[in-house]
Amino acid sequence: MFFRDNFLRRYLDLAPAALAFERAAECDILREREFVRPILDIGCGDGIFAAILFDEKLDTGIDLDPAEVARAERQNAYRELLVCAGSKIPKPDQAYNTILSNSVIEHIPALMPVLKEAHRLLAPNGQLFLTIPTDRLEHNSLPARLFNLFGATGLEARYGKFHNRFWQHHNVHSIAGWRELFAAAGFEVAEERLYASPNFSSFYDLLMPCALPSMAAKRLFGRWFLLPELRRHYAGLVYRLIARIHGRLKRESGSSLVFYALRKV
Repeated sequence: MFFRDNFLRRYLDLAPAALAFERAAECDILREREFVRPILDIGCGDGIFAAILFDEKLDTGIDLDPAEVARAERQNAYRELLVCAGSKIPKPDQAYNTILSNSVIEHIPALMPVLKEAHRLLAPNGQLFLTIPTDRLEHNSLPARLFNLFGATGLEARYGKFHNRFWQHHNVHSIAGWRELFAAAGFEVAEERLYASPNFSSFYDLLMPCALPSMAAKRLFGRWFLLPELRRHYAGLVYRLIARIHGRLKRESGSSLVFYALRKV
């Protein structure tokens, strides 16, 4: 597979700065991996991530939301797009050599059927690439760190619960917890890499208020910006403001998020 470059700059044309800040770091991690065709993307969403990371089309993208799949079609990043649940993908056993699911499985309430479906679809020597939160994410957020700084541990705990409800994080586990879950689904961990330091997570939170109008636009109109062409005119300025910070913070030791490469046992 061929990859693009300058992910942060590309992402800022199409998505709010907070999302671009995190996704660009994930693109940097994934571009170092070997993606062997055929490739399946579970939870492809609007297709922006694949369009920015890859310089060629993925074989299959699936998502449960028909509207998101329609938006992914406009990104032209997949040879095939399917509307289906991750637990019931209409493909034969061992159909894919690589499966990708970027920041998706934490949002799935009934996760084990999805992991077992990925196990069924993965070829014997294939790999499943995942990016997911650890149980440190809510503690590394800016509000939680401030509560902790002033000794308000009760408020920190309450905020952590609110954080996971707001982002619909149904699955947030420790590293040991994720490993146990993957083992139960029939996988072994080939690679595990923590990323997103506390400072990285806190800076993401500082960017979030600027993303609120975009989040409203996405919910109401199905796109991040009401005037995409206008966004492209000032995205370069946003890039100049945050690029150096992004470059420094993404190199710090992480604990908020984790990348996994899994293989079938």
